[in-house]
Order: sequence, then structure tokens, then C-alpha cells
Amino acid sequence: MTHVQRNRVAGILLFLLVQAVYLLTMAPTLSFWDCGEFIATARTLGVPHPPGAPLFLLMGRVFSLFPFFSDIGARVNLLSTLMSSAAVVLTYLITVRLIIICRKDDPDTWSQARQVAHYGGAAVGALALAFSDSFWFNAVETEVYAASTFFTTLVFWLVLRWYQDSSGPGNERWLMAAMYMIGLSIGVHLLSLLVLFAVIMVYWYRRHAVTPFSLLGMAVVATAAFILVYGGVIQGVPFLLRKFSWWGGGALLVVMMAGVWYAHLQRQRVLHTAAMSLLLLVIGYTSYTTIFVRAQAGPPINENDPSTADAFLSYLNREQYGDLPLWPRRWSSEPLHQYYYGKYDSEAEYFFRYQLGQMYVRYFGWQFIGRAHQGSGAPVDLSQLWGLPFLVGILGVVTHVRQDWKTGSVVTALFVLTGAALVIYLNQVEPQPRERDYSYVGSFFAFALWIGFGASAIIEKITGLATCSSMKTRLAVVALLPVMLLVPARMLYANYYTHDRSGNYVAWDWAWNILQSCGRDAILFTNGDNDTFPLWYLQEVEGIRQDVRVVNLSLANTPWYLEQLKHSSPRGAKPVSFSLSDQELQEIGYVPMVPVQAELEAGEEQRRLRERYRSIGALPSAEIADTIRWELQPAISFRGQGFLRPQDIAVFDIIMSNFRHRPICFAITVGSDNLIGLKRWLTLEGLAYRLQPMQAPEGETLLDVTRLCNALCGSFRYTNLASEEVFIDETSKRLSGNYKPLFTRLALELAREPERLYTVMAEDGGLVEGSGRQLALHALDRSEDVLPLSLYGMEPELVASVVYLYARFDEKEKAYPYIAYLEKLAEHTTPERSPELYYALALSFSQVGLEEKVEMLRRQLQESSNE
Repeated sequence: MTHVQRNRVAGILLFLLVQAVYLLTMAPTLSFWDCGEFIATARTLGVPHPPGAPLFLLMGRVFSLFPFFSDIGARVNLLSTLMSSAAVVLTYLITVRLIIICRKDDPDTWSQARQVAHYGGAAVGALALAFSDSFWFNAVETEVYAASTFFTTLVFWLVLRWYQDSSGPGNERWLMAAMYMIGLSIGVHLLSLLVLFAVIMVYWYRRHAVTPFSLLGMAVVATAAFILVYGGVIQGVPFLLRKFSWWGGGALLVVMMAGVWYAHLQRQRVLHTAAMSLLLLVIGYTSYTTIFVRAQAGPPINENDPSTADAFLSYLNREQYGDLPLWPRRWSSEPLHQYYYGKYDSEAEYFFRYQLGQMYVRYFGWQFIGRAHQGSGAPVDLSQLWGLPFLVGILGVVTHVRQDWKTGSVVTALFVLTGAALVIYLNQVEPQPRERDYSYVGSFFAFALWIGFGASAIIEKITGLATCSSMKTRLAVVALLPVMLLVPARMLYANYYTHDRSGNYVAWDWAWNILQSCGRDAILFTNGDNDTFPLWYLQEVEGIRQDVRVVNLSLANTPWYLEQLKHSSPRGAKPVSFSLSDQELQEIGYVPMVPVQAELEAGEEQRRLRERYRSIGALPSAEIADTIRWELQPAISFRGQGFLRPQDIAVFDIIMSNFRHRPICFAITVGSDNLIGLKRWLTLEGLAYRLQPMQAPEGETLLDVTRLCNALCGSFRYTNLASEEVFIDETSKRLSGNYKPLFTRLALELAREPERLYTVMAEDGGLVEGSGRQLALHALDRSEDVLPLSLYGMEPELVASVVYLYARFDEKEKAYPYIAYLEKLAEHTTPERSPELYYALALSFSQVGLEEKVEMLRRQLQESSNE
């Protein structure tokens, strides 16, 4: 076989292997964070958060139509797996091409030993990328980073293809294709734009002699090209549209085509290539017109409403997020950020210790040295991968630079620009809401190329020990196997369980459970991404509970969102009523205020509530009031002056305008500072609180026993949460941790009237009757069934409550595992550090009659205090 044939066969085999792994570990539906939003906007061709990803959404829309899976989320997830597998193949092809460039020989003349070394080494590097922590994470969910990495690898392969064929006829087509792909990649994620520097460097090295002056010229040209594309095209084209409407865009295309034609007539090949490349880049960038067009159609998800030229420019410029200065590094005035800034003595220390060390070097270590665990703040752990991928990569760096410093400098530039330089540009604050390792996959891709070089060098060095060709070939195969086993195979083994999402339905169930906690036509206030985007997915993609109007409190600070709530009726849902006029919504802002007393007449809600309790033969848990009275307090304070945020004004107005006509609910993830002082008037009915004219005693929360029992023990879904075979990531585990306290609180409330009979929903959807005692025990047992204590844990005071309930109802045998759990926790701490744990343990011992252990614990506490 020829080199081309061998390369193709290897590429196909790599694709099939990696794709098989990704299919086995792919998320079967949506995941948390942006995945639900992207699947929903892909399915409906909506407008996601700025700056959007129009090409990715178009591809996602196509994949959502393929009947490969019954779950539409899985269909769109398939797109990420395919693009990631293709990126792995391109990584292999790039590594082989770089080796050919470095060796400066014909691969068709390679001996069998060299074929094993170079093809095998390249495969090692490609598989190391495939099974690295962050790349694999991106590959099995609907996010833009998998597609972005694909375009980065494709552009790099195209420019290297041109490099080898630069003297042949029609060689410019490879450069033009690369620029067109950069234009398309803008419609996925702007990170792919950084590969433009590599394109310029490869071109410069091929066309210019290397001198200090030419290297300076290369740096100037590369920077100018980036500024031209980012400032002149990405930001300039929308500016022309805003300034001159569509005539401006049309005029730009005419001028660019005239430039191409002029260069062609004058036979200016360099000018023609540059002009044609720029034109193709702009054509690729036109995928963004779909954002503008779809925004004017008013889809249910239409973030920032970029339906005008001004709004479109603001959308592309991400003005919603504000400006991020490059200096100072500690720039935020937020109190939380200021608190963390205090840990560092200088800007330099903050940059090197946190931004570079914690937010990049640590992530780099995760990929090629090992990650201790999947929780936030996980350190690098040498025991996971033994650091072998890193060592092989370092050898690859040395080998590559020694063999050909030009292409070595290109890969180095790509490594730095998509890594450390990106850290400088992003200027991230501490703390971040989640780990940001996915942003640096371009840098990890560059290092994977060096792993391929290093593996090839190891195998070639070992084969050099033999003298005859047949022995060299056998020795090369023998050398390849341990390298393959110790690097990519070890990475596959170490990362498989934590990256296998094949049974993870937590986000789907979480969204279902929140929506089922709301009454018909409810207005539901949510807090952030993970209690909003999954709900959007269920409503827009699955068609579930489209009557509920989800009001995201972060977006409620923006006028465009409030206007959409007021005027839109997505899928037939009722608009959200406002007393504020459109003009007032447009001008909404921070309002200075002092605490004031607010009143809301219950009206029809009072009658409805009394009728409900009368129909079920129960007494309300608090007096039903005719008026809700509370103190409306400033949400924030600046220099001694209190202010209401736009979201607080919006929440207040929505409640005042809608309370008597439809349920008002808050997701349990909404913090107390976002409840505008109404916390004591909220009744817990599942994963949401409902505003009702009943006030809880100070420091307590009301709960609707029947509805909470129906939800937790009836309609809620907990798919695979109890399975040890399914890996539950930190976000999923943290959010699922909300269930256990609800079960415990429900059981405590039922235990207040143990003989009272309740009619509640069973797990199969039917109705069953049981006493408070029976249902309390069932709630505790159900909690352990769906959320085992060994997997999810509990706060000590909640554990003590469970022990109390089991002991009270003569089920002490079920209490002992909980006591053992507390004892195990106590082994790792002291009374001084965790007094609440030891108090809970003593109380639990006392509840089950283990007085000798109570006394022993008392003596231990006394001895500890004496010391």
C-alpha cells in the first residue's frame, strides 16, 4: 500500500475506535449547564446567549431530525461525538504530516519499522487527545467546544497540506479553504479564530527567508490579520449594517469581489489569494445572518432579541457581559471577588497563582498527569496517569524543535495562544461558578501533537537497537504496544468511568421534577443556568408543561427579556402581566430606597386556599390571611445607600400583577436575597415554593404535606441516582442533594400527626391511603432507595432527625446505618472542628438507647475541652 492508503486506513480505524467509545459513553439526553439551551435552540432555531453559535445550531437542527435515537437530545449529542472523532483523526493526520515535514523524506520509502514508529506514534498522540479529561467531556454532550476543536484541527491540517503542496498548481485552494473554514468556525465559537496566527506563520515560513527582520514582519502581519478579521469583519460588518443597513453589507461584498477581480486581471497571485481568502472568510461568517433572521421571527428562546442592527451589534459584542480589562488583574468590585482578592499580595501573585496556576496549569495537569477526582478544585494526581503522557509530550517538544524549529514554533504558538495567552485575555475572577478547563482544549490539542512526536521518537530509538530490517520491524511493534498501553490505554482506563454518561438522566429528571412542582399556568422564578436551561429543553423540545412561564432572575435585569415576558405567548402559554409600561420596562434600572412595608391582597387566592383545605379535610399549617404584608428591603447596598435591582422591581411587579390570577412559584435554588422579603409567605410544594397567604413562624418554612408527598413519593423521577454503575458528576450530585432534606422534612411533618389518614399519589400514579406514621416511614425508606446514604451523604442534623423518627416508630434497626455514618464522619474530625457533628451523634445514640456511648462521648468532649 502507498502512504496515502495506509494513512486513510489508519484514520478510518481510529475514527471507528474513538466513535465507538464516545457512543458508549455519550449522554442519553441533555446535560447541565448550556447543553439544554443549545439543544432547545437547535431544535427550534432559536437565539441562544451571546455571541451565539449559528452554524452549530444549524447542524444541530439537522441532527435533531435524524431518527437515530428517540431522545432528541441524544441526536444532537451525536453531532459532538462525530466532530470530536473527526478531530482525533485530523490530529493523527496532522502529526503524520508534521513528521514528514520534519524528516524531509518520502513516506512511501519508509521501512516497515519506520511506518510502525511514525503511524503508531501519531496514533498514540491522537488517542491521548481523544481520552483526555476535557476533550472527552466535551465530546459526549451538546456544547460548542467539540465543534470548535474540529474546526481548529481542520484549519491546521489544511494549511499544512498547502505547506507541502505550495509549489504545485492551484496550491492556493488549500489556503482559501482554510480561511473559509475559519469563517465558518466563527459561527461555532470565536476560540477557533486563534488558529489564524498559525496559518500566517506557516505561510510566512514557506514564502520568506528567515531573518530577524522577517520574523518581526511575520509577527506584525499575523497581529494585523487577526485585528482585521476580529475588528474589521466580526465587529465591522455588523457596524456597517447598523450604519448603512443591508446596503452597507452589500457594498462591502461588491468591493471585496471587485478586489478579487482586479487582482485576477493584474495577475497578482498574492493579492488575489489574500482578497479571495478574505472574501471566503466573510462568506463563512454570513452564517450569523440566521441569528438576525430568526430573531425577527420571535422564537420562544430569543436572547437579547437581536432583531435590529443595534441589538445585533450589541449581541455580537457580548455587551450584556460588560468589558473585561486586561489590567488590573483584580478588577472586579463585587464584594465576593474582593474577598478572594485579599488572599493575594499583588497583581502578579494573583495572576501566577490563580489565573495561570489554578485556571490553566492545573487543567493541563488533569489531561496528561492525572486528575484526583471530578469535584471542583480537584488537584493534579500523579497516581492516575503516572505523568507518562506529559513526559512523552515533553520528549516530543524536544524532538520536534530539534528536527524542524519552524513548524515547532508554529505548534508552540498555537499551544501558547490557546492556553496561557487566553488566560491573560479572559482575566477571570475568583471564584468561578464551575471549572473552565473546556476553554483550553486547543492548547491540549497542540500538546497531543507532541505526544505523537514523543511516542514516535521512543519507538524509533528502540528500533535502532536492532541491525536487520525484520528485527527492526518486530522491535518497533514490541515497542509500540507498551507505549500504547501506558499512554492512551491508561488514559482510557483511568477516565472511562467518570466520563461515561450513558445512564445519566439527572438533568432531565431535575427539570421534570421542578416543572411538576408548579400549578397550572404558574409563573416560576429560577436562579441560573441549571434551573433554567433544562426546563427550556423540556418545554421546547419535549413539549412538557409549556403552560409554565419560566422567569430567569438573571435575565430579569434586562429590558428586552421583561418585554418578551410581557408580550410573548410561547407555545400558547399566557403572557406575564406587568403594571409597568413598555417605556418603563425599557428604562428599568437600579432604584435607591429604604425598607418599606408592602401589602398584597389575597383576594381569590384566599378563597381557593380555604376551599382546598376543606376538600381534603385538613387544617392549614398556618392561618390563611386576607392580606400578605411584608417588608420590602433593598437587595444591595452601596456607600450606605440601599438599592433595588431591576430583577427585584420586576419580581415585585409580576407578583402584584399576577398573584390573584395564577400561581407564583420560586425554584428552591433561588436564594433568600432574591425573594424580595417574601420567604415566610412561601409554602414548599416540591422543588418549588409557592407564594400563598399563609405566614410561617420566624425561622421556619411552611410545607404542603399532601403535595410534597405526592411529588417526592409519586410524580418525581430519580432515574439511576441509586446506581453505583452510573457516574453522577458533581453538579448532578449537588443538585440531587436537595431531595434528601425534602424527604426528611416531609417525614418530620407527617410525624406530627402520626394517626391522621392521608390520601396521596403512589409511585405508579395511583392513589393510596396511609397514616402519618406509615407515610413518614415510607418517605424515609424512599429517600434511602433513590438516594443511598453511601453515595450522597447527609448533613449531621438531618441524620439525627432520621434516627429520631426511626426510633420513635420502633424501627431502630433502620437507624443504625445512619448512626454508623455519623461515627465514620467523626473519625476524620474533632469536637472542636465539628461540634454539630458530635452533638448529632450524641443525640442519635440517646434516641436508640445507647446511653453508654452517650456517656463515652460526653467524656471525650469533656477531655477535649480540658485540653
